[in-house]
Amino acid sequence: MQKYKVWKETFFLSLAGVFTGIMIGEIGLRVAKIEGVQKMPDYVDSAPTDFHTADPDLGWWHKPGASGWWTQEGKAFIQMNSAGLRDREHSKEKPKDTFRIAVLGDSFTEAMQIPVEKTFWAEIEPKLAQCKPLQGKKVEAINFGVHGYGTAQELIVLQKKVWDYSPDLVLLGFFNGNDIINNSPKLEYDPYRPFFVYKDGALVGDMSFRQLSPVERNQYAVSWVDRLPGWLVNHSRILQLLKKIDLNMKKEKLSQDFTRLSVLNFKEPTDKNWQDAWQVTEGLLELMNQEVKQKKVPFFVFTIGDAMSVLPDPKTRQNFTQTNKIQDLFYPDKRVKSVGDRAGFPVLNLSPTFQQYAEQQKVCLHGFDNAILCQGHWNIEGHRLAGEIISQNLCQFLSNTSVSPQSTPEKQKKNNK
Repeated sequence: MQKYKVWKETFFLSLAGVFTGIMIGEIGLRVAKIEGVQKMPDYVDSAPTDFHTADPDLGWWHKPGASGWWTQEGKAFIQMNSAGLRDREHSKEKPKDTFRIAVLGDSFTEAMQIPVEKTFWAEIEPKLAQCKPLQGKKVEAINFGVHGYGTAQELIVLQKKVWDYSPDLVLLGFFNGNDIINNSPKLEYDPYRPFFVYKDGALVGDMSFRQLSPVERNQYAVSWVDRLPGWLVNHSRILQLLKKIDLNMKKEKLSQDFTRLSVLNFKEPTDKNWQDAWQVTEGLLELMNQEVKQKKVPFFVFTIGDAMSVLPDPKTRQNFTQTNKIQDLFYPDKRVKSVGDRAGFPVLNLSPTFQQYAEQQKVCLHGFDNAILCQGHWNIEGHRLAGEIISQNLCQFLSNTSVSPQSTPEKQKKNNK
């Protein structure tokens, strides 16, 4: 009986000590104004930034009319138009004597990091207007690029949004750094997006992301704290701080995992997940080409190299390839080019020219002073160079193709006979 009494006293003293410690911690964090992160609500607008919102077909899309400053990498004032495009307003009815280009892509095309008038697609307009086949026409590029998109989402944008604007050419920017990863449910860390999978030899859409709960959508954005009762987490500064620490650790792990994955973009896949990812990616590019062909307009693809492949210092590139046992930094560029050669659409590889220019001029084409120089997205010089190269190649392509922008469908049929 005496032992039970001692045990009971010890238990309650320990419990009181723990409770007192928690209360001191809670009070101390509030006095010090140290904040954490509250519990994830039952409904979450799954969007990568404040300029985006959830979309049932695409995972996310721009908020129409959203505006504000982007300062995470580079600096620019962002204004989404009424249709949710990071662009000026465009009428759906094409103006007379206008050659329209629908530009598809991910964050490189969206280009939140720089002013809209400095983007590669804005650079294209005046340059391409000087092209002989387009003389007398106004060139209008419409930006459909969205942060984080893979080829699957770009195909859906093409099907559901692009054709309303009656483009004369569809231009796709393919980013070697993560587009293959984005297209694979096995490799992509954020499953809240549509995927395409092969069934009976054909690519079919998988829209199961619509059924994912907030805590299932992104393992790197959810903490074990989110599984505790909301009333407890939202009234406990300690739990909120623990969640913040946990998410910071997951953010670091995401960076490490993505670095490991991104290296495999440069290699011939031996892992089944990567083999499947490439097969789906190639199939999606072919589907996009078929979609555009049915509309009787040209399809043109350009590949965007990973920042490591276009570093201005050849020794750093060499150390990177040797350390990671990479045979060819241009492997993904060449593989996408082979898809175009096989399916019959042109592919422009920007990486070799970017690398040569960066090395000769000793300039970084990626990166910003407020982020990491020579890494991340294109800076203003990168966009300028891309606009120049793409314009030159588009002009040559339009000069050589039998489908000129002036042609009516009847004339096109006659020219193709």
